[in-house]
Amino acid sequence: MRGLISLLIVGVLAVALALAGRYDPGYVVLVYPPWRMEISFISFVLLVAGMVVGGVMLLRLAALTLNLPRIVREQRERRAARKRDDNFVGGIAAYTEYRYQDAEQSLGQWQGDDARTGLARVLAARAAQEMRAVAQREHHLQEATQHGAELAAQLFEAEACLDAKDAAAALVAISRAKEIAPQHTTLLRLEFKARQLTGQWDEVERLLDLLMRSNALEQSVALQSRRVTYAENLKRRAEDDRGLLEYWKKIPSNFKADPWVARAAARAFAQRGGHDTALDVLEAALSREWHEELVALYGELRGSSPTRQIEQAEKWLRTHPRDAQLLLTLAQLCSVQQLWGKAQSYLEASLAIAPSAEGHVRMAEFKTQSGQPGEACQHYQKALALCRAQ
Repeated sequence: MRGLISLLIVGVLAVALALAGRYDPGYVVLVYPPWRMEISFISFVLLVAGMVVGGVMLLRLAALTLNLPRIVREQRERRAARKRDDNFVGGIAAYTEYRYQDAEQSLGQWQGDDARTGLARVLAARAAQEMRAVAQREHHLQEATQHGAELAAQLFEAEACLDAKDAAAALVAISRAKEIAPQHTTLLRLEFKARQLTGQWDEVERLLDLLMRSNALEQSVALQSRRVTYAENLKRRAEDDRGLLEYWKKIPSNFKADPWVARAAARAFAQRGGHDTALDVLEAALSREWHEELVALYGELRGSSPTRQIEQAEKWLRTHPRDAQLLLTLAQLCSVQQLWGKAQSYLEASLAIAPSAEGHVRMAEFKTQSGQPGEACQHYQKALALCRAQ
């Protein structure tokens, strides 16, 4: 459409010039002694216009000739840039298609602007990690840092160290990365794992609070991590009476009744001689959720009033009459009080419901004390058989 309009304009101008040349009486005289030339005014105008157009074309041709090396250079640079882009995209495609060797070779040698070079080196390092090429991975990470991708490089370094269970090296990389992005959520997750591996449970608890506030952990994972953290911190404070009690008071009530946490707290209190406190912890936990391991631990502890323990265990027996572990615990508690008859009856009931190696060993001890070595030997054999089966 634009070409048609241009053609019409040229046609109209041609017709206008033809008409002007036919009816215009003007002329132009050019004198250069001894020569003289006379032409029509229209011809003179056309001649000047032609000279102007020709001059412009000559100037453009000269400029094009002078700029030809630059134009050729720019074309070569564009072709090289397209080739680099194709190689970069090809390397990323190889990485996403799990062709790690091709990705490592392509992205590890790619050269371009710093931003993409750094990214390429990080991806090359990840590909090298998948191939277990540690030396190549370290080389690519160093180059990535030099090209401005330090955060991505340190994140991957920390992740790789955690995969290798090298928590100390991971914490070094995390520390460097936190100088760049202190509140990076993935960094907090990586540090959380590293602190767990190194047993720094106070730091684990602090990081868990941060991750929970940012909704960066699944609820089930956070719950299990919280249980383990409380339990480990209780174990660590078992040598400090005051610190243990203060920390126990800070634990939320719903976690105090958790079997994992309650078991750790009871063992910690018992280790410091606080058997009665340990029994209180177990009783509170068992009143909320029945757990056989807590029942077994209840029988191992020796409070200031063994009779109280027997009475409490017998109360539980009313609601759990066929719990073999509870019957075994009662037998153990009655033995401490030298109530041999009751202890033996509870043992027999426990073995009748669910035979256990511990139950047979205790029954063998009873038979030995009562002068029945033959039956004692039979119970030892049954205990051994159960141990082998397990």
